[in-house]
Amino acid sequence: MRGPTTIGDHSSPPEWETLARYLAGESPDDEAARVRAWLDAHPGDAALLRTLDGALDRLAVASAMEIDVEDALRQVAERRDNPDVLPLRPRPMPSALPAPRWRAHGLRAAAVLLVAATGAVVWRATRRTADGAAGSATTYATAAGRRDSVRLPDGSRVVLAPGSRLVVAAGYGAPARVVELTGEGYFDVRHDDAHTFTVRAAGTVIRDVGTTFTVRTGDGNGAPRVRVAVRSGAVLLDGDDDGAARGVVLHEGDVGVVQADGSTVARQGTSTDDDVAWTQGRLVFREAPLAEVRDELRRWYGIELRVADPAIAGRHLTASFAGDSADRVLHVLGLALGARVERRGDTAVVRAGTPR
Repeated sequence: MRGPTTIGDHSSPPEWETLARYLAGESPDDEAARVRAWLDAHPGDAALLRTLDGALDRLAVASAMEIDVEDALRQVAERRDNPDVLPLRPRPMPSALPAPRWRAHGLRAAAVLLVAATGAVVWRATRRTADGAAGSATTYATAAGRRDSVRLPDGSRVVLAPGSRLVVAAGYGAPARVVELTGEGYFDVRHDDAHTFTVRAAGTVIRDVGTTFTVRTGDGNGAPRVRVAVRSGAVLLDGDDDGAARGVVLHEGDVGVVQADGSTVARQGTSTDDDVAWTQGRLVFREAPLAEVRDELRRWYGIELRVADPAIAGRHLTASFAGDSADRVLHVLGLALGARVERRGDTAVVRAGTPR
């Protein structure tokens, strides 16, 4: 299958597989040069827009994420101009069903769209990791409203929530498996007795040898600093990343919360499906304080929520959203709080008054 038809007298378009290799950073030098030349000649290719848009209907994962094709092309251009920033390899989200064999070619054709539009990028930079060792760490990041799945070198998998970042330490697995998380992630860790898996998040350490769990960080301003929910197996939750071997052991179904002051609270058997609803594209609040709502709106919609009335600040939200627009979410928020929510650009202010 060939790429989109060219507009004007320009070079022939590369194959979709060639474009996918280029975006994945796997192209030979000569092939990469040819793709760059074609991209330079087609910054606003309307045929490419139509082709990518049509590919959405053939994607088994299309229902799991919102795609902005124009934004996808903008990201392609940015990555061409910034070769040190590489896109994540295309992977279906956990909610996606396996595609039939006859659709395999269509999925390859749409790989360009997936790579460009998931909003996740990866870059490598020399930096000091949390243990003080200098090396080439790899950072994965998702933009507001985007999710993506990352496969680690040992086969462990991490699903990143919107507005999240995962740093994989240099020398991962030799001997320790260490990552750093900001935001929220779902971890499916491959069992390895000889190499403990460690997540560092907001001054907290979560150690595990093989299980599934979620980790969410907050800004500490009224929201828990870190929240861990164990889906299977067990983890050690330590609210102080000082290297000392201590902490609280959480088992399947348990939830551990590290408060802003570093204190740790374990709640046995309180984890529910709500803890992983975001991996299916659902945003769920159960008696959530506004500090938590603020964090999630920032990650999912890029909106900064401000509460102008102290009397409202102590209220809680119970609601569920799936693919709703930011305006719809803010409208429901106002109704639930019995308050007026005024949006101006990327800022929403909650005030006392009648919802509208």
